[in-house]
Amino acid sequence: MKSKYTLLSFLLVTLCSLDAAAYLDPGSGSYIIQMIIAGAVGGAYAIKLYWQRLVGFFKGSSSKEQDYLEESENE
Repeated sequence: MKSKYTLLSFLLVTLCSLDAAAYLDPGSGSYIIQMIIAGAVGGAYAIKLYWQRLVGFFKGSSSKEQDYLEESENE
């Protein structure tokens, strides 16, 4: 219960501030774009990595078939 009030008060203070004396230099924007791209590429690689397992799960293939598919992909 205490954490709800803490979170609520933090959000109110953060969202209700009128002036922000902040400066974002071009390097900050570049870094944010780089993090977005890295997250997208990482997510795509994770999907690629586990795609066969996911398809096998929904098709109901056995683990032996899955192991054979993984070994044939690695060769």
